[in-house]
Amino acid sequence: PFDAKEFKRWLLEIRSFTLLKASEWMRKLPETCASAGVAVAIVREIPGASLSGATRWVTKDKALIQLSLKYKTDDQFWFTFFHEAGHVLLHGKRQVFIEDGNGNDSEEEREANAFAADMLIPPEHAGELRHLRSKPQIRDFAARIGIAPGIVAGRLEHEFNAHGVYRDLKIKYQWK
Repeated sequence: PFDAKEFKRWLLEIRSFTLLKASEWMRKLPETCASAGVAVAIVREIPGASLSGATRWVTKDKALIQLSLKYKTDDQFWFTFFHEAGHVLLHGKRQVFIEDGNGNDSEEEREANAFAADMLIPPEHAGELRHLRSKPQIRDFAARIGIAPGIVAGRLEHEFNAHGVYRDLKIKYQWK
């Protein structure tokens, strides 16, 4: 059954999965979440659809997070995971949330976005982002806070319009 306290505790551990190879976290992520009552399914994307994640409650005490590799990079995948985890923790059990890339600006989506951003780069470190000017600085910052450099690169793209500048720091995911 779902245990919110346990799930929150595991999310701090899951954050470190960003440093693992996909072959390692692909098995660990569903197992870890299941221990707190959250099923995680990583599925192929629907061709032509912009769906990267969805969350719903399948029973009163079991949540389901579905993720795809739609955008194929570690920053996108992990942001989507933590965004969907935010919905599990913050929002009602009767709601279904679908991350479709269409910029839904509802209160719930803003809260889930903030939850994901803060989980990946905690607020006490976020202010340092504006001072990162090189790939070595990004790598050092990421190592210091315990996440993959690609996630920092993605945040810089999003917040400071640095699109493509640090693309090679991101890890590409693909189905075998």
